[in-house]
Amino acid sequence: MTDRDIDRLAAAYLDALDRGDLDALDRIWELAAADPGLEQALQELHAALDAEDRRDAGQRVAAAVAAAVEQHLPSAEVLRPAGGPVTAADVADELFRHTPGRLPAEAHALNEKVRSARVPLPDDLGLSRLAAWGEAQFGAAPAEYWKAFRQAAIKLELRRAAEAEYHLAARTGQPRPEGRP
Repeated sequence: MTDRDIDRLAAAYLDALDRGDLDALDRIWELAAADPGLEQALQELHAALDAEDRRDAGQRVAAAVAAAVEQHLPSAEVLRPAGGPVTAADVADELFRHTPGRLPAEAHALNEKVRSARVPLPDDLGLSRLAAWGEAQFGAAPAEYWKAFRQAAIKLELRRAAEAEYHLAARTGQPRPEGRP
């Protein structure tokens, strides 16, 4: 059987699987019993489908747990893998969960507004430039808010950098042959 035939039968197999056509699946497996290349292709296809199902199930469970935590423990922090730059919303969430003392009410009101802003932070986190950027984006706030915002932003950027380094160090590698360190 040619590679083209195997590809065509694998596509037909996926189609039959989606439709729940057991007769078509049986016919294709009968062909695979006589062709090792087709049998291997179907086994690889099933391994990929199983891996996808496990990944999807894990994502559904993680999303359900995170949703339950966010609903029932609103001040709890759900740690998610960092993706992309730190955003204003990330910093505002950090401030919501770890509020510094004595912030005025208008700072809390602005922070609620910023929690929905998925805009990346500017590269320059100097206090005066960050405050100017924040006020242009979200409106005026007391100086204490921008100081706390800056501290939280720096903390998050450092945490993300540390997580990235940890993931690089903790990635799985190839097993070493016996007797080799």
